Amino acid sequence: MRSALLFPIVLATACADVSGIQNQKAYGPATAMIDLFTSCYLLKTEAGPVMVDACWRPEELRARLRENGVAPEDVRTVLLTHAHQDHVGGLPLLPNARLFALPEEQPVVDQYAKRPIDEALTDGQVLTFGSTEVRVYAVPGHTAGSAVFLAGTTLLLGDNALITARGALGPVPRDRSADPDQNIRSMVAVAERLEAEGRTVEWLAPAHSGGVAAGSVLKDFVNANR
Repeated sequence: MRSALLFPIVLATACADVSGIQNQKAYGPATAMIDLFTSCYLLKTEAGPVMVDACWRPEELRARLRENGVAPEDVRTVLLTHAHQDHVGGLPLLPNARLFALPEEQPVVDQYAKRPIDEALTDGQVLTFGSTEVRVYAVPGHTAGSAVFLAGTTLLLGDNALITARGALGPVPRDRSADPDQNIRSMVAVAERLEAEGRTVEWLAPAHSGGVAAGSVLKDFVNANR
């Protein structure tokens, strides 16, 4: 697989039909923080600020946090969808942050973040930050330890899928994932699981495209890829 550093450039050129990402765009409780063509997300909870991924460049992350009135040292939790460099590059800016990730992601964390996972997550785990609940779902394929997080009614997708310019859910480019076929199967499985569990999903928020109101988007993805 090519270097993860090239991922945003590839999306800007080869995937011109993705929806545009918007800095400071709120998707339910999650606010997008943009660095070039990568976004991480900020959850402002009663237990303090929680980040989903750590963005790419520390100084850009500092600026995005400042826009949201958050000091880097106030971030004590980073939930990791996966550990490619454009998702962990900002970690050195966050001296007090503990890194939460599925244990299968540790080899990628070792490669790009060069630190241990502080809290190993489990599939189906529920994390509580004040009144904000975050559910953990394993979606192997993009990397072995890829995860998506349901924060309230917002599904934070990382690099496990994209939103097209037409508002549909689609996979990331095949050469961006360790196992692209497994990635698609995992996304179908998690969509079916969310429905079976009766979870309400109002927003879909990826890392490399804009988000979208969920509507029938997940069901359409399942029907197209089943």
